[in-house]
Amino acid sequence: MINHVGNENNVTLQSDASLSTIIELYLIRHGNAKKLRGETYVTAPLTELGRRQAERTGEFFKTQQLSFDGYYCSALKRALETATLIGERIGQMPAVRAGIQEMEYREIPATVLAELIARTGMLNRYFNNRIGKAIRYPMLGRVAEGMLDIFSAHPRGRIGLVVHGGVISSILAWYFPRERHRWWRDTVGNCSITRIELHNGNAKLLEYDSTAHLAELQSTAHQRNYTLSGDEGV
Repeated sequence: MINHVGNENNVTLQSDASLSTIIELYLIRHGNAKKLRGETYVTAPLTELGRRQAERTGEFFKTQQLSFDGYYCSALKRALETATLIGERIGQMPAVRAGIQEMEYREIPATVLAELIARTGMLNRYFNNRIGKAIRYPMLGRVAEGMLDIFSAHPRGRIGLVVHGGVISSILAWYFPRERHRWWRDTVGNCSITRIELHNGNAKLLEYDSTAHLAELQSTAHQRNYTLSGDEGV
């Protein structure tokens, strides 16, 4: 059974996980990126703007004297480059983790179909029953599996993930399914910070799409990425 308490961003969980678990999860989206002509979205590198966003994020963490008990990133180039630039400033290099990459082309048809069904409300009970647990659902199931593997290695402490907008939306939809339409509608900005606290069975959204740390670059956080087009970009 899962009981919801407080506002929509606070969820009380009764799950298989230990109720003594205390995790602070930092979700950082990669910097601005652009696919190179003739290549795929997998190899899309950061633009110069994206590199500056990542450097600014790392400098912010350094001034906060922040480090991670586990620091991970997706294998896609833009996430790895972002995580490395941040890591150089906090003295901590990322470990590449499977399962937390952006939506793959082959996942798109099943995801679109599943979302059409989900919007009818037919899956609400299922989503509520699978908060923080393994779940069978396009993309979200794969991301949840990757997250559970990370949590098994770090049952407490601060975990940093440098990932993608779709992955962050998936994690938010996993923990806060009542607002899943919002998470899929509104994509977080480049190098934004979203924080979730998992404490004694509670999932609490501490910070969402925060970009203030980017300072003079804050206005660029929601500037368009060109990871699917080699003809445009910044």
